[in-house]
Amino acid sequence: KQWYQRRVRGDMSMELFADLNISCPRTGQANLYFNLCKQMGYRTIAFNHLVDMKQAWVKNKLKLPACQFEKCDDLQVLHRITLLCSDSVHLRVLKNPELKKFDIVAFSTKSEDLLTQSISNFANCFQMVSLDFSQKLPFRLKHSHLHPCKLNNIVFEICYVSAIKDSSSCRNVVSNSKDLNWSSRGRGFVISSGAEDPLFIRGPYDVINLATLFGIDFKSAKAAITLNCEVVFLKGLSRTQTFNGMLQKSNLATFDENQSLIPLPSQLLLSDKLEEQNGSKKAKL
Repeated sequence: KQWYQRRVRGDMSMELFADLNISCPRTGQANLYFNLCKQMGYRTIAFNHLVDMKQAWVKNKLKLPACQFEKCDDLQVLHRITLLCSDSVHLRVLKNPELKKFDIVAFSTKSEDLLTQSISNFANCFQMVSLDFSQKLPFRLKHSHLHPCKLNNIVFEICYVSAIKDSSSCRNVVSNSKDLNWSSRGRGFVISSGAEDPLFIRGPYDVINLATLFGIDFKSAKAAITLNCEVVFLKGLSRTQTFNGMLQKSNLATFDENQSLIPLPSQLLLSDKLEEQNGSKKAKL
């Protein structure tokens, strides 16, 4: 809501930084993440559930984790689920109505065919594509993959935690990020931590400086933790509160049984007199 009001007003002075991928904390550690992220300047964070469909898809039923966390003042906490799909049968889960419990739905795969099928057939069911950039991708990202995502407001994700942990995975993150930046023309991706421990979370401007090592310019890196996160958030609202992003259910006004829907003649006369009085006042002024 703050993002939407800020865009309508055109006020871009207040920067709302977001980290949309933090692993689910253990019991009692949520307050540690809240205090750390507020001190660093974040206004929105998302706790992520990573679900492997090979284990969660049992007897044509999906076992989803519970999404209940503590609330925090001055910090928006979102609930995210990432579905790791390895078979075309798993794509049907994206239309499961139980996914509306989560604010963000991300899709992950290692197959190029599944990626193209999900974008072409299930574009309204998820908001993010999260690929494992710490390893060499089995396919190369092309403009044909990213152009349909831009049309459907789907963003790709870069997690920088692998670049901090290991030098070998850092090379893969840098090379894959450069390919993504080149094929997307510097648009349509977000940068998040993917941290499993609070020690690996970095501040917003540290993330922007780290993104320059990935071949991303300052403007695109700043948009990756502010404006592009706004796109994810707003599409999540349309996914959970509308039907196919077009129709929205609204409550109709309730009337008394004794109240007449058609105005009575006395009510019409009163309205006419009020209009005449207002008109005469304006004429005197």
